[in-house]
Amino acid sequence: MRIAYYLRNYAEMSKLNIQSWMEYRIDFLIGVFAIFLTNTVTTAFFWVLFQHIPTLNGWTFHQLLLMYGFCALGFGIWHTFLTGCSAWEMDRLVRQGELDRVLLRPINTLALLVMRRIDDDGLGDITAGILLLGYASMKLGIAWSFQNLFATFAFAMGSAFVLFSVNVAMAAVAFWVTSVRSLMDVFWSLSRFTEYPLNIYNTAVVWVLTFILPFGFISFDPSQFFFGNAQWLPYAYATPFVGRSCSGSVTSSGGTA
Repeated sequence: MRIAYYLRNYAEMSKLNIQSWMEYRIDFLIGVFAIFLTNTVTTAFFWVLFQHIPTLNGWTFHQLLLMYGFCALGFGIWHTFLTGCSAWEMDRLVRQGELDRVLLRPINTLALLVMRRIDDDGLGDITAGILLLGYASMKLGIAWSFQNLFATFAFAMGSAFVLFSVNVAMAAVAFWVTSVRSLMDVFWSLSRFTEYPLNIYNTAVVWVLTFILPFGFISFDPSQFFFGNAQWLPYAYATPFVGRSCSGSVTSSGGTA
């Protein structure tokens, strides 16, 4: 019953968000296209890079595209549906005193923060991620069976919840330091590591990106399901559970009004 209650509220707020998008159609299209173009530029950079090197630590251009496709898709789901409780949003709410209104509502605070915003710009990431996965899989000879489609969905949701959890953890810091923009800069810098194969870095970086800030589960680890890499395959299967575990940790402390 509790889940149904939240789903009804989320559906209503989503409808309001979509209606606001339609009021400003040009802004909506520009926002989606801008994010899509950002992913296109990154893809073009990879293409230029591989014009000068045959492989990147053994990884081919199309394998890298598949990894980046997972990265874009995971970021897109998080960006679209879960940024209502992002660190930058909490930074704004705390500094401007708007969080008090949220705390007074008779609903779980964390759930309300998530439900109150859907960011249309994230659709550009989702579109780019789907196109990259489709193109790379075609070049790599990966068939889109039901099993592969289900795995991709599970991995994308797992990676989105990893991003959500890290953001909520940083957002909580805003209660003590007021502004977390510098911390966000660190987050975005570290998240760029997900654009490349994890094993091109040294052991210490790999360990941090697997067990401390689990960004490896956003792109590199889930892609190993399709590559069949025995060394990293267990991490691929763990991706949905890592995302669920991380999100469970932060939502359990969300509190109920």
